[in-house]
Amino acid sequence: MRRPLLALTCLLALASVGCQKQTIAEREQKTESQICSQLAKVGQALEQVAALKPTSTVGEATAADKALATALSSLETSKEKLEQLRLQNFNTQLKAFKAEVAKVASNKKQTLEQAAVELKAQAQPVIIARRQLSAAVKCVEPAAKNPAKP
Repeated sequence: MRRPLLALTCLLALASVGCQKQTIAEREQKTESQICSQLAKVGQALEQVAALKPTSTVGEATAADKALATALSSLETSKEKLEQLRLQNFNTQLKAFKAEVAKVASNKKQTLEQAAVELKAQAQPVIIARRQLSAAVKCVEPAAKNPAKP
């Protein structure tokens, strides 16, 4: 009776994490789209600044400066939002994995081999989220170490 209940609980937890991941991914995509739009606005503002001539008025220079400052501020806000979303995805996956580790650790009847097999599958979403986060900030991935053979 206990195992089916445990399996059902795990399934529901994974399903909710999967749905949440999808929502976060959609929010990331929307934010990335906003960033692209804001980059275009920054480009337009830069063109406005570049179009200033010695005969331009102070009002025109002030307007160009204000447009550039507004565009850069919006871009910075979206960039921070995107970073938070990416960290949130990683933290969500990590939290779910920690819960699985605690659950496996509490099962004293399970062998280490059984625990390792169970946790290996549960670790994949965390590994993927970490790789995505590393790629987003252009981290250099260390070479995989070969495990020592007995």
